[in-house]
Amino acid sequence: MIALQDIAWWLPFLLYAETHYRFKYFFSLLRKREPEIIADAPHRLEPGQPLPLLVLTKDANLYPCTLRQVTVVVRQKSTVLFAGELLSAPRHLDKRFWWEILRLDVKDWSGWVDLEVALQIEQNRRIKTYYSDNHRTSSHKPLRVYLARDPLPRFPNLVLGDAHTHSTYTDDQVEFGPAIRSSRELCEAMGLSFFCVTDHSYDLDDHIDEYVANHPDLPKWKALQAEITDANSEAETFAIIRGEEITCRNEEGRNVHLLLLGARKYVPGSGDGAEQWLRTRSEMSIGEVLASKEDGTTACAAHPQERVPFLQRLLLGRGSWSDRDLWSEGLSGIQFANGFLDEGFWAGKRCWVKVLLSGRHLYAMGGNDAHGNFNRFRQIGLPFLKIKEMDDQLFGRMRTGVVVDGQVSEGAILAAMQNGRVIVSDGPLARVTILEPGGGRTEMGGTVRGKSQRLAISARSTSEFGELALVKVIIGEIGSMDERVEFEADGKLGFDFTREIAIEASKPCYVRAEVFTTRDALRDGQSHWCFTNPIWINP
Repeated sequence: MIALQDIAWWLPFLLYAETHYRFKYFFSLLRKREPEIIADAPHRLEPGQPLPLLVLTKDANLYPCTLRQVTVVVRQKSTVLFAGELLSAPRHLDKRFWWEILRLDVKDWSGWVDLEVALQIEQNRRIKTYYSDNHRTSSHKPLRVYLARDPLPRFPNLVLGDAHTHSTYTDDQVEFGPAIRSSRELCEAMGLSFFCVTDHSYDLDDHIDEYVANHPDLPKWKALQAEITDANSEAETFAIIRGEEITCRNEEGRNVHLLLLGARKYVPGSGDGAEQWLRTRSEMSIGEVLASKEDGTTACAAHPQERVPFLQRLLLGRGSWSDRDLWSEGLSGIQFANGFLDEGFWAGKRCWVKVLLSGRHLYAMGGNDAHGNFNRFRQIGLPFLKIKEMDDQLFGRMRTGVVVDGQVSEGAILAAMQNGRVIVSDGPLARVTILEPGGGRTEMGGTVRGKSQRLAISARSTSEFGELALVKVIIGEIGSMDERVEFEADGKLGFDFTREIAIEASKPCYVRAEVFTTRDALRDGQSHWCFTNPIWINP
């Protein structure tokens, strides 16, 4: 009988592709006696930043080789902007995980560029050259990077990051993630100030180098904690948020994912980890996880309404978050923005609004569930015959913005998330505050009293994401079936918008904002969006 760990390809493949594993007696077209070798780069770059080219390898301890040279040709349409070799000396590769960042000076260029990356290796006296990666059946096409002319839109005290990412501590038969410090450098190049490391609970209880065997002393979990603590001690303007993506049971007993941010105590969750045959019941329910969480942690429903494929429902017991699940005490966030602007996104947003209208304080968060994939989604498609590639679910594409007081730190960001001082965006920014009579302000996530309120709304975009085209202030009365639009401005609104609006509340309600841009964004010709979290009004 094939063990469930041998059919892990039913899992969604979201990380870099692990190509050496195959079923016993099965053929694998992807397998070769070389380490996986991958070139990656951020999909966008802040102006004035060097472009970091990440080269990483896995399993060179099994298949040692020498990386002789990395050659890059940078093109903008038909014009060659740069061509040259980046390595000063060959790199001997013999470790399980290895990575290095090579930097390109691109400060004089803007717009889309293509990076043709040639990776030359020597193994057993044979020299081979690969482009972008050494996977069979992949496209090997150039990496495509947007060199921004303007920084990401900013507001004072608001910092941007990715609330759902994975690292090398998520590692199994078919996939692996990037090193934490490499992610930090690429994030900073994109203009981000934090990311949340949320590796799978069923990976974090394994041996360091054996992904199908658990270890009672939790060496991977302890190593993850130590690495994040060390990395945060190195940076004053960037924060890495430790966390865990926990598999737990919803009200129907099916497996869903919960992000526990700030977690220092490991929480088990193995129901959909494909480690034991036909054992898909997770150790804890949503309520049990939330009841046991530590002080200072933030709990968030991960991708609550993404479509679950039939085979995952059947073999891994996966399901979705229900309205009752979202009412669970101790849950403060809902991450429906998950790298795709698809039905799962809009269904998750509808769930969020429905719960808000019922009076529940639940805050929207944005992430990408990225397992590497800064530039291109590259994973196993048809096991073990084909690599799948696409341009969605990239690290940092959908962002969480948090309003912090003072220095950027793990604690400050966690506090802002817990209190709802958060926006979600894939480009433009919006922010709402209630202006208090004495000159103070109530931020998103806060509660004010009184029927008559003065709301300040600000929105901001750049030519990269398009001119502001629609700004809406929305009110939701508690107990109502639908929200209503209290204020709307549309047309060509420029790149900065501010307005003060009088709000009259006769019933308990909340107020929030949505912003959309035109479809003439320099980046992609598409409309971009931002949603704020609510301010609550109790008349």
